[in-house]
Amino acid sequence: MRHFYYLCFLLLGFLSLPVRAGEDNRGPEQYTREYIMKDYMKDPVRTLQLLDKAEVNSAMPLNIVDELRSAVYRNMYRNKSALYYARRAYVSDSLSHDNPSHLLRMTVSMAELFSLLSEYKESMRYAVQGVELARELKDIQSECRLLFCMGENKRRLSFKEEGYLFFDQAIDLLDNSKNEDYETMLSYFYGVKMGYLIADKRSNEALEIGLQREKLLDRMSEQSKIRADLLDLQFAYVYSKLAYLFHLTGDQKRAVVYYKNYQSTNAASTPDGKFDATPYLLLLGKYQAVLDNCRDFKEVMRQQDTLNSQYLSILNLEIQANVKLENYKTVINLQRDITAIKDSIYQREKQNAALELDVLYELNEKEARISEQAFQLKIRTITLICILSGTLLALFFLWRLWHQNCVIRNKNKALVKRINEQFSMQEEMDRSQLGVEKDLSFPEKVEDESGDNEEQDKQMNKMIFEKLDYIIKRDKMYLSPDLSREELTRIVRMNNTRFAKMIKENTDTNLNGYINNLRLNYAIHLMKEQPDYTLRAIAESSGINSMPTFHQLFKGRTGMTPSEFKNAQKDMDS
Repeated sequence: MRHFYYLCFLLLGFLSLPVRAGEDNRGPEQYTREYIMKDYMKDPVRTLQLLDKAEVNSAMPLNIVDELRSAVYRNMYRNKSALYYARRAYVSDSLSHDNPSHLLRMTVSMAELFSLLSEYKESMRYAVQGVELARELKDIQSECRLLFCMGENKRRLSFKEEGYLFFDQAIDLLDNSKNEDYETMLSYFYGVKMGYLIADKRSNEALEIGLQREKLLDRMSEQSKIRADLLDLQFAYVYSKLAYLFHLTGDQKRAVVYYKNYQSTNAASTPDGKFDATPYLLLLGKYQAVLDNCRDFKEVMRQQDTLNSQYLSILNLEIQANVKLENYKTVINLQRDITAIKDSIYQREKQNAALELDVLYELNEKEARISEQAFQLKIRTITLICILSGTLLALFFLWRLWHQNCVIRNKNKALVKRINEQFSMQEEMDRSQLGVEKDLSFPEKVEDESGDNEEQDKQMNKMIFEKLDYIIKRDKMYLSPDLSREELTRIVRMNNTRFAKMIKENTDTNLNGYINNLRLNYAIHLMKEQPDYTLRAIAESSGINSMPTFHQLFKGRTGMTPSEFKNAQKDMDS
């Protein structure tokens, strides 16, 4: 039994080799969410390839794969592709109903992506659904993101006051939670709202939000889990904006204090940080410093993407500074640059739209290929299972045959042992009988039984049979295939009827049974003494010329065939 299990394990390992050979060599740790998304910003193409592998190999649930694809495409600013996969994950979660937290996550993504694509009605629909689900799950962060998304939708639709109401709901919800884990999001919301208020010329409200954010950052700076460089960037931004706002509201002293605070940050020496201070420097009339800061930041922008709205804001600040410096020729050139950039942005948006359509077509093609690969993998798996099942079934039947053969062999050994014991006893009795000299004379003629004295007749029959049995065994008359009843009746001088009765009384069988029993004893003797003899030779030597008869007689006597007996005898002797 143990060998059977070993064989099954070896076969399973062997049959699984073709499947493993065709699989990706990456380890299972590379199909985790953390590993795949580790470098998705630096190398999005490789991340997407890993996600394709994860889907083909069913290493991750499909809704998780689609969620991660959506995040990668969103980071690549390919929002239509991001929406495509976010929608797939959302539909999958909606149908399964087994992971409401993931459904909420995808609802937030859908609301934000529709907003980025300027489809504000759809964005609001998903946002409203998401807020209800977030409240059911008590997920404050998701609820706040959705409320803030609704506020931005309202603002972009020119309903600014309604937008600010949604902003305030999100901020109040985070602020009232008193949860340190939410402070990073709260700081971000403060910053976005502050920027909108500055753009809307609502300086006092922006100043109030800025001071609230400053207090929040002070609390966050006491926590070791928040990176110091990220806090420094936020402090630099807040201090520069507060300096600008205090100057606008007429409090120049506090403006100077906050500008000094800004200058004390590490970010103030970076191009990004310098650019944050340009509105304040413009108010101070430090136009050359404004131009220097804009120039440094433009160099950073050129390394990324020069054709965007932020770059246009830099050019507008340069125009304001050059107007004050009366560099009108430079102003004209900058205005031309702005016009050219706007045209380029428009053309790029058209190209991006066309490219996005091509990408969506490629995505559909890729989905078809992935589905085909998944189908082929399924077929291969089913085929392998069928092969394994058939092989295991065949092995089971082979094991059953082997097991049955072992049982039969053990049974035969037990039978042979018992037969040998009986045979040894019989041989001992025969040797004892043959070692004693007997009077082998028979009556001149044995008359038929009269029936008057039955007991005396039986005694007579027994005496005659013992003498006849002695002669047959001594002379091995039973080995002659031509031995006949007539020959034996002549020896005992007895008629056939009484002879048959005598044999029956003393052997419980007829003459053929008696002689065949002696022949079988001799055959067993030969099998033990001459194991190299063939069965035919043994049968003929024992006085049996017919092999079928030999098999029939032997099996009837021992319960096994001659070959089984011979093999069992060899096993016992070995």
